[in-house]
Amino acid sequence: MKKGMLSNIIVFLKGMAMGIADIIPGVSGGTIAIITGIYEEFLSTLNNINLKIIKLLFKGKFKFLWEKYNLSFLSSLILGILTSVILLSYSITYLIVNYPIILWSFFLGLIASSIIYLFKEIKIWNRKTYLFLYIGLFFSLVMLTIYPSKQEEVSFIYLFFCGMISITAMLLPGVSGAYILVLLGAYETILNTLKEVIKFNSDYFLNFFSFIVGAILSIKLFSKLLTWAYKKHKNHTLSCLVGFMIGSLPNLWPWKSELNSEELLFSKLYIPVGYFMNADFRKGILFILIGILMIFILEYLTKKSKNV
Repeated sequence: MKKGMLSNIIVFLKGMAMGIADIIPGVSGGTIAIITGIYEEFLSTLNNINLKIIKLLFKGKFKFLWEKYNLSFLSSLILGILTSVILLSYSITYLIVNYPIILWSFFLGLIASSIIYLFKEIKIWNRKTYLFLYIGLFFSLVMLTIYPSKQEEVSFIYLFFCGMISITAMLLPGVSGAYILVLLGAYETILNTLKEVIKFNSDYFLNFFSFIVGAILSIKLFSKLLTWAYKKHKNHTLSCLVGFMIGSLPNLWPWKSELNSEELLFSKLYIPVGYFMNADFRKGILFILIGILMIFILEYLTKKSKNV
């Protein structure tokens, strides 16, 4: 197998991992991008995309276009993300409703392990670093007090703004775009829209394109800002994200008084009575450990690939 093809397959698999994270409330595709070592390349590639692409297309300079804008990397990554999103859109609601303890335990393990990973990435701890950590923690706790709307229909204009906000969150490590959609009351609407668009149901095309246009506009507007913040103020950016992730942990706690597809946020956390003898509790602990282990495995594989 040629090196270029192998590289594209690896990027595709990393894209699939990002796609899985992006569609799950509480899990960040940006964090997966950092752990797999593609975050900076992803942001810089998005940052370089501009209208000159259209001119080059009309001039037929496809090879130059492909190399200049790193489209081999970007297309492989996006294809991987879309593959996961399409596959999971049919099953995620079912899993949340029918296997909440196992699912949220796994997510909790992923986030807890990601916090440890990002902590190690912060090289300098001072007053300003701690300040940004507290800022992230504060905003995360504020967001936990927001309850998603239960309205059955969401307008296409609202979905446009949801696309802008959620995609910005998806670009940030530690911030879950799907979780933001839950807070905005549009998570199930987006999942349902995606499923119907895949079936070529034209009634949902307007909602879908409104969300996509908002997302694309947001990427163009904010990718430069994110690139600048991550490169110039990496420690402060990461500490803020760590604070945000720590604040989101209660929302991922598996044992909640309410766990269903319409009310993903908790009203009360608890530990099962007689938890040592409780089968669900033991399963939950097992999947928390599996989630933690997966992040450490990803970190190990990333370090190993850099040394090859």
